[in-house]
Amino acid sequence: LLTSNNNVIDIIRSEEDPFQYAFMFPAMIAVATCCQLAGIGGAALLSPVLLLIFPLLGPSYPLQSAASAIASALLTECFGFASGLSGYARRGLVDWEIAFQFAAVSIPSALVGAIAAPSLASNPTLLRGVYASLMIGLALYLTFSEKPDEKMLMEECDVGDLDDNSALVSRQLSTADGTAYEYLAPQKGNWKSTAITAGGSGLTGLLGVGVGEVMLPQLVRQCCMPIPVAAGTSVAIVVVTALTAAIVQFLTLASMVSSTDA
Repeated sequence: LLTSNNNVIDIIRSEEDPFQYAFMFPAMIAVATCCQLAGIGGAALLSPVLLLIFPLLGPSYPLQSAASAIASALLTECFGFASGLSGYARRGLVDWEIAFQFAAVSIPSALVGAIAAPSLASNPTLLRGVYASLMIGLALYLTFSEKPDEKMLMEECDVGDLDDNSALVSRQLSTADGTAYEYLAPQKGNWKSTAITAGGSGLTGLLGVGVGEVMLPQLVRQCCMPIPVAAGTSVAIVVVTALTAAIVQFLTLASMVSSTDA
């Protein structure tokens, strides 16, 4: 372990400009802060930086392939969101039972997407095109989709009026500061929700973005979760899903490098 640490230090000292990537420090703080507040995946903002901006900076900022850019964005997202998750967890703003329920769908889907990623990443132009189309489509959906007014949301989320025969089940969560939240549990056997979660998670494994963007709307609209709890629970789902995808993608990249060297 000591030898390994010394090797890392020697590599850092051998760099002509050890502060070459210092500009990424404030950039990553901004990315992590925005994404954790919204409960979406950090790779949604970081992947475009690595895919589109880094190639414009010249050979001093090397990324061997588009696949390595996505894998790097996913792994960076995991570290940043793990820090944010610890804060949400300390404040009691994570519903772990609901997080595990969605993760049971998101993890296998991300695994499938990550396994399929090398075939798409072999064509960087196609990868950038697919990613750009996904982002444009998401932006158009968020901009032009019908937004319910506050009165409609209050009527839909009136948890206190549930009767004994209702298929909906209410849940309660008390935070560390004593605040009590009441909302709905996800409906079991909801195939629409399962399909949306699987699709977003598969895109996370494939392109590094998707699961956070589909999770937060589901938690807010379907479960009537307050935004603080929805963001914390969404971050928990994003962390385990992105970590799964990142591990698979890096193992795939390592095997490709090993076969090339051989």
